[in-house]
Amino acid sequence: MYRLSKHLIESYPPESWPEQILYVPSHPSRIKERGFCQTRAMATQLRKNLKELLGEKCPTLPKHNPLKKIKNTKAQHSLSRKERLKSPQSSYQLDGPIAKHVALFDDVMTTGSTIENCTKLLLKAGAERVDIWVIARTPDKEY
Repeated sequence: MYRLSKHLIESYPPESWPEQILYVPSHPSRIKERGFCQTRAMATQLRKNLKELLGEKCPTLPKHNPLKKIKNTKAQHSLSRKERLKSPQSSYQLDGPIAKHVALFDDVMTTGSTIENCTKLLLKAGAERVDIWVIARTPDKEY
């Protein structure tokens, strides 16, 4: 997370930081099975690193993420590209306030469909700008 936070600091002009970091969550049953939500853990560490480097300019990370996964879908790595593109539609909902400028964090982006659907939700709910922060991007190929 330290490398990502350093990269973000080098990439953002000081006046254009998002107000809020939201993460793409796992479904509650997956969190219960695993014992934690990996994107929450990563986003928490990322914010901690950013806070050390940015101080008060650091975006907030809400205690309760307003983005919720409401549909328990199969693990993305087990789906074909066609299934992945269809899967996230109506899998997420917003439950809580969001800022005008949001950073949406996810660990891995494959087809981009989860990010796209979550971004549409955020924009529909009043976000004016959504920046996408991901740790890894899988290569383009047929799944």
